[in-house]
Amino acid sequence: MTIMVNVVELSEAEKGDVLNTALDICRSEGYENVSLTVVAAHAGVPAEVLRRHWPSASALLIDAFRREIGAEFLLTDTGDFAADLRAQLTAVAKVFTDPGVAPHLTALIADMQGSPDAAAVFAERVFGPNRFMARARFEKAQKDGQIRADIDLDAAIDLTFAPLWFRLLLPTGPLDQDYAAAIAELSVAALAPSH
Repeated sequence: MTIMVNVVELSEAEKGDVLNTALDICRSEGYENVSLTVVAAHAGVPAEVLRRHWPSASALLIDAFRREIGAEFLLTDTGDFAADLRAQLTAVAKVFTDPGVAPHLTALIADMQGSPDAAAVFAERVFGPNRFMARARFEKAQKDGQIRADIDLDAAIDLTFAPLWFRLLLPTGPLDQDYAAAIAELSVAALAPSH
């Protein structure tokens, strides 16, 4: 005899509650203590339902942090590439120094090294969209003559953003808004067209 389990879908409000619950557990008990079973118990949702939406606790936390801090990673277009880059890098530095985010983000990145599933979710939901957005902004700056026409845009994006990730993962020096502003200034100078 087969028992049919009625697995319900989560409403957007319920998904939001689950994401908030996952963040609360992560911040109070640590990244390593978050599991779909624990989140399900705290959120009052069957674990099977969570598994339909998130293949792992890391995928759930990626969505939870993305929902909370994703707006900080938006690269705006005011028409002034240097100002836009400085604003974004300082916003990222603020996130990367937030004690409610930084240690959990570094734990997630460490987890991704041994988990192809977590790495795939991060690439799909965080890296890919952010890279697409950054590339579009850099292309526009190139078209507007604010950065050199002869550069590899992917290399330029890496040059600009990698120092912040480096300092997040290997605390070799301060990672603050002054550092981010200095990186933005150096990047803009390196990418500027010669006159």
